[in-house]
Amino acid sequence: MDAQNMEVRWYNLHLGLVHHYKSSQDHTEHQSLEYRGRTEFLKENITTGQVALRICHIHSSDEGEYSCFFSSSGTGPYIHIEHNKAGGFKLTCTSTGWYPKPEVLWRDMEGQYLMSASETTVEEQNGLFYVETSIMVDESSKGNVSCFIKNPLFQVVKEAHISLAGALFPKNNPSTVGLAVFLGLLIVSIVIILVVCKIKLKKVRNDRDNIHDNFEKVNKELGLDRVRQYAEDIILDKDTAHPYLHVSDDGKTVTSLQEKRVVSDIPEQFDTMVAVLGQNTFSNGDHYWEVSVQGKNRWTIGLCVASINRKGQDISAHPKNGFWTLCLKNGVYKALSTPHSTLQVPEHISTVGIFLQYEKGLISFYNVTDFTILYIFKIESTEKLKPYFYPGPYSEENSAGLTLLKISPTGSELLSGKD
Repeated sequence: MDAQNMEVRWYNLHLGLVHHYKSSQDHTEHQSLEYRGRTEFLKENITTGQVALRICHIHSSDEGEYSCFFSSSGTGPYIHIEHNKAGGFKLTCTSTGWYPKPEVLWRDMEGQYLMSASETTVEEQNGLFYVETSIMVDESSKGNVSCFIKNPLFQVVKEAHISLAGALFPKNNPSTVGLAVFLGLLIVSIVIILVVCKIKLKKVRNDRDNIHDNFEKVNKELGLDRVRQYAEDIILDKDTAHPYLHVSDDGKTVTSLQEKRVVSDIPEQFDTMVAVLGQNTFSNGDHYWEVSVQGKNRWTIGLCVASINRKGQDISAHPKNGFWTLCLKNGVYKALSTPHSTLQVPEHISTVGIFLQYEKGLISFYNVTDFTILYIFKIESTEKLKPYFYPGPYSEENSAGLTLLKISPTGSELLSGKD
């Protein structure tokens, strides 16, 4: 496979993007700070699909697992129309030059998904994929229909759309000739030409802006739809909560207290770490949940091993101790990896998504607002895992709780805890 015109990204699973190659050029604008000025993309054998990355001035923190991803976002989709003998019309959307195998969908003008009548994906001789998908529409259909083709690896979406206005389906009518003559006379008019051109230019600009906005919206929706398939109903385990924490009756919100609760000491309860665990335990499969951190200036959330020691000692929340967490402290977002990784977050985060892929050994943290990846942990543990929550010490600025959100097909919503 010739990868000269493909996009190549290298990742360190703890430190993020190591190197980005696209359009036959290196791109360093989103490269992790730890690797700035230290990487060289070796492409002598790129025409055979082989590349390498050289890292200079090696640091101890460079140790770890690296991943390389090839991607090609193919040609813009083309929609072909043909009359169906049984009535109505067949719309066929085609595109080529994709890698890996793309995802395809149709939508109507209201954003509703349309069922494909057929879909074919073929790997061509150059190793890239050609895709063809069709839907059937009747002659009474109106509005717009859009065909979306998405690169599932880098979430790149390309779109084609077509209007199903009645003019698209002409019928034999004598008035058609007269209308054509009339339109021809209008076109001769210089004044009308100027007006039409001005209107069309404005419309093109508006359509261009709308298409860009739609790309961004569809990109986020498709990504969220994918992980929300694995939504879990996480319930906080009151028995594990430290006495300085209060868990709502519905088990969805944990808040910090000014005064310590008087409670009986039980084996499940944290007595040193001010934390609470989820009732859920995971030993296989994929699992996703979302946590509202709005109105807080201190928190730590993620997963830990179910066997974590809850008595007598304050354990640091690090991977070597069985924790894989993200935190906010002193206005700085960090992944509590070894060493800690400072995250570049342009705006305050209100909702964090957590996606555990147990068999793959991956824990991914997302900023749900724009569905960007904050950090990915690569875990080696084969132990059972539990959701972990630390709402931070009580203060007027940090009085809000950590709240587990209800996830539905249309999004997530905040549930107020019942005391």
